[in-house]
Parts: sequence; structure tokens; C-alpha cells
Amino acid sequence: MTKNTNFNEIKLAMRAGQYADLNTREEKIYRNAFVNGYKLAKKHLKEDGYDLVKIVGYSFSSPQKSKIDNIVDYMCKRYELSKTELLSKKKTLDIVRARNIIHNLLNEKYKMNLSNIGRHFKQDHTTVLHSIKMKANKKRYWSKEQTIWQEFQELKEVL
Repeated sequence: MTKNTNFNEIKLAMRAGQYADLNTREEKIYRNAFVNGYKLAKKHLKEDGYDLVKIVGYSFSSPQKSKIDNIVDYMCKRYELSKTELLSKKKTLDIVRARNIIHNLLNEKYKMNLSNIGRHFKQDHTTVLHSIKMKANKKRYWSKEQTIWQEFQELKEVL
């Protein structure tokens, strides 16, 4: 198959859900795409010489647990918190702010995915996502008048 045919098959499989009257070939592609969608796309892309991660443009990594622990320890010393407080469910301003910095640091500098960050802090990935969105939208702790921006840059360079 040519490159265009592979992509056309994938496009057809994605569109097929909108149509009730599919021919046999279209039904086969549709079924295959939903049963093995990711595998099918990856197979077609590899046949054509593409790497799926390169197409998406972002890859995740997992720093060693010791590196994460070093970051947490450093933050505890800097903000005068205990490790148990930082990893607890407490929601006091200083603790949440420190957690928020760590979430963003692990996501930006170490390209760690949200689920892994959440697992380390015994939080849901949506909580981590909220921290990251707060920084992106410059809300609460991340508003322009806050000093957190300078602190974050310093930590990014130090750690």
C-alpha cells in the first residue's frame, strides 16, 4: 500500500462511525480501527517510515524515584515543610503552593506524565492537570504579581 492509502484507511475508519450504510471493506476497516486502533495506526505509520511519537510531537519520561525524592526534599527544606505534610491531603496555602511548583517542575523540566506525578503524590491526574493549567492561565499562585515565577525559574535551574 502507498502512504496515502494508509492514511485514507485511517481517515475512513474515523469517519465510518457517522455512516450507517458501510460496504464490506469499510466495515472491516471500521471494526479493525476500533478494536486495534492504536496498533493499526502505529503499524501503518511504521510501514511508511514515520515514528508515532514524532508525529504527536511530545514524549514522556520517568525520572528515577531518587530524583523525585531529591526534588521533594529540596522543596521541603526551602519552604520549611515536612515530607509527610507535602505528600498528605492537607490543603493549606503553603503546602498547595509547594505541590503546585513541584507538579509544574516535573511536567515541564522532566516531561513526566500527569498520572505518574499524581501517583507519587497520591493524587488524581486531574489534580495535577489543574496545577499545570493554573500556571498556564496565570491564576491564583501563578498570577503576574506573585513571586512564584522567579522561584520556579530558580528551582528549574538548580534542580
